[in-house]
Amino acid sequence: MAASSLPPRLNKIYRSSAINQWNSQIREAVDKNEAHKALLLFRRMKKNDIEPNNLTFPFIAKACAKLSDFLYSQLIHGHIVKSPFWSDIFVQTTMVDMYAKCDRLDCAYKLFDEMPDRDVASWNAMLVGFAQMGFLEKVLCLFYNMRLVGIQADFVTVMGLTRAAIHAKHFSLLKSVHSFGIHIGVDADVSVCNTWISAYAKSDDLKMAELVFHGIEEGLRTVVSWNSMIAGCTYGDKFDDSLNFYRHMIYDGFRPDVTTVVSLLSSCVCPEALVQGRLVHSHGIHYGFDLDVSVINTLISMYSKCGDIDSARFLFDGMCDRTRVSWTAMISGYAQKGDLDEALRLFFAMEAAGEIPDLVTVLSMISGCGQSGALELGKWFDNYACSGGLKDNVMVCNALIDMYSKCGSIGDARELFYALPEKTVVSWTTMIAGCALNGEFVEALDLFHQMMELDLRPNRVTFLAVLQACTHAGFLEKGWGYFNLMTKVYQVNPELNHYSCMADLLGRKGKLKEALDFVQSMPIKSDAGIWGTLLCACKIHRNIEIGEYVAYRLFELEPHSAAPYVEMANIYALGGRWDGVANLRTMMKRNQVKKFPGQSLVHINGKTCMFTVEDRYHSESELTYPILDCLALHSKEEAYSSHLKGIPEHEAG
Repeated sequence: MAASSLPPRLNKIYRSSAINQWNSQIREAVDKNEAHKALLLFRRMKKNDIEPNNLTFPFIAKACAKLSDFLYSQLIHGHIVKSPFWSDIFVQTTMVDMYAKCDRLDCAYKLFDEMPDRDVASWNAMLVGFAQMGFLEKVLCLFYNMRLVGIQADFVTVMGLTRAAIHAKHFSLLKSVHSFGIHIGVDADVSVCNTWISAYAKSDDLKMAELVFHGIEEGLRTVVSWNSMIAGCTYGDKFDDSLNFYRHMIYDGFRPDVTTVVSLLSSCVCPEALVQGRLVHSHGIHYGFDLDVSVINTLISMYSKCGDIDSARFLFDGMCDRTRVSWTAMISGYAQKGDLDEALRLFFAMEAAGEIPDLVTVLSMISGCGQSGALELGKWFDNYACSGGLKDNVMVCNALIDMYSKCGSIGDARELFYALPEKTVVSWTTMIAGCALNGEFVEALDLFHQMMELDLRPNRVTFLAVLQACTHAGFLEKGWGYFNLMTKVYQVNPELNHYSCMADLLGRKGKLKEALDFVQSMPIKSDAGIWGTLLCACKIHRNIEIGEYVAYRLFELEPHSAAPYVEMANIYALGGRWDGVANLRTMMKRNQVKKFPGQSLVHINGKTCMFTVEDRYHSESELTYPILDCLALHSKEEAYSSHLKGIPEHEAG
């Protein structure tokens, strides 16, 4: 029986029932993240002459928001304007949210501004929209006006304010928002607490994040709470802490999800973490996440960063559906390893498979070229980025400046830097580091002063580049000046690298006792790198006494590393202490320390050639070594000729 043939009352009941059924199906599709299906259901509903109601439109608006599709949003907006529900506050609020999630804040605010009545949900939709785009001033202005008209903030408001504060890296505001949340009583809401945990972790305040986490009642903690804390530890490079939280999570009876595994794997970024990474991998298999694409992509990245490129490739080759992220992770793995030939093969295979390399793919290749000194290939990717429209992105330009600097082409780096229409702190820092690397120490310091004159705030990486310039130039007084500027004026806490630069600078200037006292008084634990720097200084200045102390600290930290044994043996040899040399050789044998020969990479005609010290088995060795001998002889002749130029003629005769 057709609906039109029914009596009016029954027809109304029938249509109401039909609308409810359609709404239920549309809502189910949206909840399952099947936004396209929800829109198709809406279209079929209209074709069946069933008019949507004030509950249908919010579901459809949510589907458009999930797709972030502006065109669909405009079409739905048109349907709403023609319906009797266009002035419904609930419908209007969902439209504001829809446009905000489509990144069309202009449309969202116009709609919001024209609303005759607004409730807390309407204000929140607009506030969260501005927050997710990073417009802090507009967020605070909205919040002020919201309070001015007597609208009481709720947990969503506080979460929006928190996101705005962390997006702007306004850490004092974050604490103010936290206090406000406690004041209005939303601090017991687990969603708010999870947001605060994540925010404090991103602001490098893990103690506060942990305090918020432990403040959640045990019965109210969710998987998201644990994930927020684990991700926070990962963000702060606290791998051991993230594992401990994971153990407690399992012990408390929570089942990890994909996010948990991805966060844990993301914290395994060095060879020392490979064993733990494999354990997390096995847990992922145990819980059935091993077929999830995001988990596999993270595994490929983890194995690559931990130095197990074969395992990464095994996972990549076994994938049925590779995404752009999958290709990029594998290409990045080879590029980081220095195997640019395989990285380039995969790059072209990616294009052949129909996946267009994106910003991250190109950045990984440019970075690989810089690390390997592959200038010609780097120039090719410069042209590729230009033709693909990626060179308009400042991140790509910064990566290219870094690549040219590391390849010794400081002129190209300089040209690119000065051509930038807008220079970020990263741009300035990269150029300063490039000048320092290429011996342009005065220019590096001049650039730093220009940066400060533009009121750009230098970060810890900027100061590291400046200190490296002072170290290589031997500017001790200037080095101390910049170190004090960093700590006392800009309130930047020095990291191990900054302390290492200062120790190196003191050591190079022969102030070995001061350097040793400086390292021993550091507020953070010293590592093998900083002790190795001191040992090199001891070799330069032939200081056996301090050299012995430093070497034995290194033997404790890295008992199987050959470098400190060899360096200390050289110090003994320079001082004529052959008994010390003999003792060290005995120690090396007893500790089974093996010294591996050094290797060099040379890029010729797009191919990478590897040479080992005294390698006579290379296929081109018969041609290579005679040319090397000629170059060495030529260098000696040049040096002798330069020496003669500095001697008066009567002395030379």
